[in-house]
Amino acid sequence: MSFTFDLGGQTLAYLPGQYLHYQLDELSFPDERGNRRHFTISSSPTEKGTVMFTTRMRGSGFKETLRHAPLGHELACESPSGRFVMPQEETRRHVLIAGGIGITPYRSILLHTADTGGHIDAVMLYFNRSEADIVFRRELEALARRMPTLSIVHILSEPGPGWMGERGKLDEALLRRWVIEPDRSLFWISGPPPMVRACRDRIREIGIQDDAIRMEGFAGYSD
Repeated sequence: MSFTFDLGGQTLAYLPGQYLHYQLDELSFPDERGNRRHFTISSSPTEKGTVMFTTRMRGSGFKETLRHAPLGHELACESPSGRFVMPQEETRRHVLIAGGIGITPYRSILLHTADTGGHIDAVMLYFNRSEADIVFRRELEALARRMPTLSIVHILSEPGPGWMGERGKLDEALLRRWVIEPDRSLFWISGPPPMVRACRDRIREIGIQDDAIRMEGFAGYSD
């Protein structure tokens, strides 16, 4: 579910890929973790006047409060944080690896790149359980049409009948199929912490050094 907030004329400057801490005045449902959370910003700075985050709904009091909140419900947020952002003047090819809701920073990064007429040479490897779990699927396909140097590969762990695409987890064979020159690539990994660590280990196994790996682990993924 995506939650979009009108900034009410206020200015919120952020870089694609950053996150925000949000705080509710009060909760309508109990939550052991309290009334404060941080979420990656899934909107792009080009979407003026609003900010959005997207999350899996797992039943936490914080998220259920927002789910049931009326239009116009207010919350507070702090200044943006995070370093999962595209470096300027990067010449390497990008390998964008996402697991589940870890797609959110890439939605911001790619939409901003397309809207500003930027260029990105990238392949995205997007892991999900099933087709129904793919977040922003139509938007990602539209972005790939706008940016010919962007390729998107869906990989499912439990594909349904008729699925003709990739399946399973990240391994050397899959990397070799889709990453043409790994030693000239910059790897990005975003998703649940166990998935992020496992992907990092697989990437290291093909000889990639840590300075060519960027990671964003979604702590509290199940909340």
